[in-house]
Amino acid sequence: MSLASAWSVALLGVDGVLVEIEADIGAGLPGLQLVGLPDAALSEARDRIRAAVLNSGESWPSRRMTLALSPATLPKVGSGYDVALAVALLAADRTVAADRLRGTVLIGELALDGRLRPVRGVLPAVLAARRAGMR
Repeated sequence: MSLASAWSVALLGVDGVLVEIEADIGAGLPGLQLVGLPDAALSEARDRIRAAVLNSGESWPSRRMTLALSPATLPKVGSGYDVALAVALLAADRTVAADRLRGTVLIGELALDGRLRPVRGVLPAVLAARRAGMR
């Protein structure tokens, strides 16, 4: 079993709230489960991040994967979590060094080919990250 985490930001009105994304890869039927009140766009992230990872030349784990977004009670809206979700999974799979993620907030949507797409609400997200001492 491998565990890693990354950080992103949820928008709550005009304020940003830090969201921890934990990735667990372990034994069980292969698949990806998202937990922590994802909306429809975030639930579609499964397909976007899988395609982006594979089309970037990385391997996709063939094990059971769970991505948990905390705090679980906070609704998560939009595709701005894609980068953090993908990088947390890659860190849990030991493709990315997990220690390089400490103190870093990741924001952005992934295109199917792995390109980074812009998202709305970057200013409140950056301000929330800075208030928390993140980069």
